[in-house]
Amino acid sequence: MQDTHDLDFAYRYPFSKEAREIIAQSAGSIDDNLISMGKLRVEEDLNRAEISHSRLNMVDIKKAYVLSYVYSRMIISAIGNQIHLDRYVRSEAKRARSALESDTLPNMIKLMAELDLRMSYSDGRFIISLPSFLTFSSGDQGLSLVKQELGKGLVYLDKENAMGLIEKAIAAEVRRKLPIPLSDLPKRIIAESKGVKLPKINTRVEIREGSYRWIEKILSNPIGDVRHRTVNLILAPYLTNIKGLSEEEAASIIIEFIERCKQINPDTKVNSSYIKYQCKYSKSKGMKPLSLEKARELYRGVLELD
Repeated sequence: MQDTHDLDFAYRYPFSKEAREIIAQSAGSIDDNLISMGKLRVEEDLNRAEISHSRLNMVDIKKAYVLSYVYSRMIISAIGNQIHLDRYVRSEAKRARSALESDTLPNMIKLMAELDLRMSYSDGRFIISLPSFLTFSSGDQGLSLVKQELGKGLVYLDKENAMGLIEKAIAAEVRRKLPIPLSDLPKRIIAESKGVKLPKINTRVEIREGSYRWIEKILSNPIGDVRHRTVNLILAPYLTNIKGLSEEEAASIIIEFIERCKQINPDTKVNSSYIKYQCKYSKSKGMKPLSLEKARELYRGVLELD
């Protein structure tokens, strides 16, 4: 019988160890109701401006909600669009943060431990080592180190900044192992994903998107080298002038991409300021991405492009 506390925790944080245990116990054939719940979850993540955690009391509904997360991951992977995937990750992180806002301190500490976010709490403040803070806060202007209280290699945070750091760690966990390769997805899920209501992507040159699928491949495959040139020659021009995204939207996507790249090789000088500058520059100059032929030369030995 499922422990009520574990189910409550899994319901709030469907990427947690407790949720994985529930999911493992429920493994079986594809469930129509869970497909529908997964599709609805993806549609909410992609289309709603504000995402929040819904409080439910019925055990069966909570369990189904946990399982809907698994289906939503399969569905967003089957959709196969990096822009939508990035928004899904951000929305799921915000949903979990919404649950955390009203949760207990013990549960917050438990979640931080599961996320390998080694942060403690004392006298009304959250405390984290400087290296750990820099790892999780990278690319977030709101979590700039100069705005924090420092002392003896430690960073002291108020609850708002601690929540921001946890949200970043949650996003990294949600993104882990996404997208799931199409070859690993049930055909039923792939078929059902075609019926998901998707938001319109602000793009001025939709007809040309097919010519840039290789750039979407780059966004889906973190790299350990040539990241400066990837940003200024490929990603910034593509997202601002081919996809037609705003400088802010483009920068956000690239920052998340670079964060994933750091998991492969943390040695990079690419930071949020550089990324934002390149997005602004590309937008103002109307730059177009590097050609596929030249990109193949750039990525030789790093990533195979087709």
